[in-house]
Amino acid sequence: MKKSQLKQTLKPLIKECIKEVFLEQGMLSGIIAEVVKGTQPLREQRQRTPTPLAPESDALKFQQQQLEEQRRDLEEQRHSQIKEQKEKLLNATGLPSNVFEGVKPLGKGGNPDIQHEGGTGPLSDVDPHDPGIDISGIMAVGGHKWDKLI
Repeated sequence: MKKSQLKQTLKPLIKECIKEVFLEQGMLSGIIAEVVKGTQPLREQRQRTPTPLAPESDALKFQQQQLEEQRRDLEEQRHSQIKEQKEKLLNATGLPSNVFEGVKPLGKGGNPDIQHEGGTGPLSDVDPHDPGIDISGIMAVGGHKWDKLI
C-alpha cells in the first residue's frame, strides 16, 4: 500500500476520533476553560458539571452555551472593573460624579494674548448660541417666482 493511499485511509479516521474525543468527552471545554482561567484575574469560580451528551449537535450546543456564559462573565467582570476604577478616581479627586454639570461652553477658545494673522475671524464676536436671522419667509419675498428670477 502506498503512503498516499494509507494517508487517505487513516486521515479521516484519525480526524473523526480526535473530534469525538474533543467534543463528546468534553476535552475541548476543559482546554477553553483553562485558557480563559489563565487570562482572568483571580476570582471565585462557579462549579459547572457537564451533562452527558450523546449526539454531536448537542455537544456543539453545549460548547456554544459554555462559551457564551464565559463571554458574559468576562463582560460583567470588565464592566465592574471599569466602574471600580471610576469610583476610585472620583474618590481620589473629591469631584462629584457629574463634573461638568451646569458648565456652559466657551464663546471662543484659544489664548487671548496671541493675535492671529489678519486679526480675528468674521464671526469671532458672535455668540455660538446666537440663532441668527430667520429666513423662513424668504420665499414670500419673491412671490414664489424664484425659478423665473434665477
